[in-house]
Amino acid sequence: MQHLREVIATDIPEPAVAAETAPLAFDEDITRRDAWMFAPLVAAAVALPIVVTALLGFSAWHLISNEASLSAPASSFASRWPDKELPVLTAPL
Repeated sequence: MQHLREVIATDIPEPAVAAETAPLAFDEDITRRDAWMFAPLVAAAVALPIVVTALLGFSAWHLISNEASLSAPASSFASRWPDKELPVLTAPL
């Protein structure tokens, strides 16, 4: 009964080859001729950070150069109708 628990050399699996267990293996179907398909991806990866940086820089420059336009002029409710006079209130006696 003891011999049933012994390990037999043929039961041990062979070590896995690194290429078989690699999570990202080279696909033989994609050749150098198919590289044009990745051109839009590469162009977007290069252009998007440049565009975002340019837009942020332009907006920061615009805010700095037009600092006076950030604050609205002081106004009151009566200043909306300059042609009308405010009613005169008299205090009750």
